[in-house]
Amino acid sequence: MRRLLKLVTSRFFWTFVFIFLQIGFIAIGLTFFQNKYGLAAISTILGIVISVLIFIRNDVPEYKLSWILLIMILPIFGCSMYLIFGNKKKGIVQQKRMDRYHELTSEHVIDAFPKALRPEDVLSPDECRLSNYVSGLSDSRVYSNTSVEYYSLGDDCFPRMVEELEKARRFIFMEYFIYEKGLFWDTILELLKRKVAEGVDVLLMYDDMGSIGTLPKGYWKELRSYGIKAVVFNPVRPRLNPKLNYRDHRKVCIIDGDVAISGGLNIADEYINRKVRFGHWKDNGFILKGDGVWNYTFMFLQLWSYSAPPEFHVDDFTPYMPTQSAPKDGFIQSFGDSPLDEYSVAENAYMSMINSAKKYIWISTPYLVLDNAMINAVGMAARSGVDVRIITPSIPDKKSVYAHTRANYKVLLENGVRIFEYEPGFMHSKMFLSDDCLSIVGTTNMDFRSFYLHFESGTIFYGGKTVDAVKDDFLATFEVCREVSFKEYESRPLGQKILAQLSKIAAPLL
Repeated sequence: MRRLLKLVTSRFFWTFVFIFLQIGFIAIGLTFFQNKYGLAAISTILGIVISVLIFIRNDVPEYKLSWILLIMILPIFGCSMYLIFGNKKKGIVQQKRMDRYHELTSEHVIDAFPKALRPEDVLSPDECRLSNYVSGLSDSRVYSNTSVEYYSLGDDCFPRMVEELEKARRFIFMEYFIYEKGLFWDTILELLKRKVAEGVDVLLMYDDMGSIGTLPKGYWKELRSYGIKAVVFNPVRPRLNPKLNYRDHRKVCIIDGDVAISGGLNIADEYINRKVRFGHWKDNGFILKGDGVWNYTFMFLQLWSYSAPPEFHVDDFTPYMPTQSAPKDGFIQSFGDSPLDEYSVAENAYMSMINSAKKYIWISTPYLVLDNAMINAVGMAARSGVDVRIITPSIPDKKSVYAHTRANYKVLLENGVRIFEYEPGFMHSKMFLSDDCLSIVGTTNMDFRSFYLHFESGTIFYGGKTVDAVKDDFLATFEVCREVSFKEYESRPLGQKILAQLSKIAAPLL
């Protein structure tokens, strides 16, 4: 009863009640006019026109087909939903902000920090192809002189994050999808207050949708009262607007330009297992020190200037460049992915790793919502003799997405992909590892929202001890996973099989 009361009094609940009421009024109004004035033909024509426009857009086929199918079944409702949530056309204000976002790349070219390396000089041909692709689309560069600490659990990364924040002398940048009051955030907040009092400049950004159920409305005002420059990314308003789709899913903390902390961790207690929601929460984090921090600093300032009010804009990025180098640990390339362009950098980086793997490719992801191109790439690798393994949760946080995750098992198992479910609870780490030489760790889930609608980030590790640490993490995790056999999968109850197939229709819209 208490949980129900908390839900119906939450901002999240009433925001979406008002949104769906508006959708309902639109649908009822259109239906009324259709019945009263015989506009059935017009609604049919509108559905055909919108379906054609969807078909010719540069989106993945699964995304387009899901919308077209919805419009065919429910023309009025489907057209309304697409114009509100599916249409990626940007308004005038958002277009201006987007233009500024891209202008910052030319005004503050990321390789103005003069210690970037030429991939051709330090990487293998396959690695160069990946590096040049990522660099060309996300303006990231390859760096050496960077040390890395890898943590296979958020529980271990949390105290190290506190230690590094205590050392801040000039500035702290924090950008997270979720902040939630509890031990994790309360500890960090008290530390930030102290740092502000010491003269440290603190810039903090949180996604309004990600934190809608965990922070009170207008929480940025409280943070600003402490001297923290707080900004809400893409505020959620209870009115229909396509930009509701675009969310900031990144997780990064930058300290003095010399330290960057990232990985899968949000600032909430379940990520460090101080609160149990879906069994044991398996997540990871890493700490960069040295030249390679610059890519994360640049990404933060770029999105900060896109989101912050004019009084908080940063016009000169140079004071935030790294001031210290560190002993190198292989080569690293941190990159961002943005829905403001037509490219899916993270998905294509994953595809590049899969296609170039010669011995093995191991993947962990909380969600396995794949398009045909990704399914074919993974299946082809497995059929070519590559050891392809994927770890998913055994306890889901979103049952609808979990149904589609398991719906993908059949075609993958048929192609020789090995599927493992993390028995202790929820797998939230997003990791790729191949051939003992290449790894990507970051924030991008293997689903449509992360690939096409979210701001994401990740780091590619080319060799070094970090790749070994990621491999050790995988090997230890396999030990506590249950491998799913094709026979076991096929013996599921009929209801689960039907739900899995139905989930495929809606998966690109989730």
